[in-house]
Amino acid sequence: MRLNALNHEDLKPLEQLPLYGPLLIVLAASLALAIVAIVLAVLLSRPRRVEKQARTLGAHSPASGKSVWHGRINEVLARHQRGELARDESFDELARIARDYASTASGSDMSTQTLLDLNRGTRTDMNRRGLDLLRQTIAALYPPQFADDALNAQARDTSVEQACAWVSRLVERWR
Repeated sequence: MRLNALNHEDLKPLEQLPLYGPLLIVLAASLALAIVAIVLAVLLSRPRRVEKQARTLGAHSPASGKSVWHGRINEVLARHQRGELARDESFDELARIARDYASTASGSDMSTQTLLDLNRGTRTDMNRRGLDLLRQTIAALYPPQFADDALNAQARDTSVEQACAWVSRLVERWR
């Protein structure tokens, strides 16, 4: 008997063949496709994790251009000269601008940093110069911002124009 010879007794009509094997393959493939579809549906339907946008925009954002910051500083000076901002209000605004600029340039929120916080802050090679400039600027603004003019010569003698120049230097020299 030859191995390749067909045995006609083994041939049966299609209706009489057991379909367990192919049926199991179809069921397994369907189950696998269903699982893949469910996994994809779950993954794609979840909301994407969006980082909370910081109050600041970062050092390379369009709003961080130096001209924007100089414009804010000049606006404080103009409002003070028009009598719209009192002297102490001008110093408050300038301190806020300095902190906002440092926040934007550094990527860290500096809006509530006190002089003590700035003195204690961790400095790295990348932020040392900028944080030192901020600390110096805030230290220079503190007497005119908070001290009694009658008792403190620095508070009395500092002009809004001078304070604007300090904050402008911070913007120009930040690295």
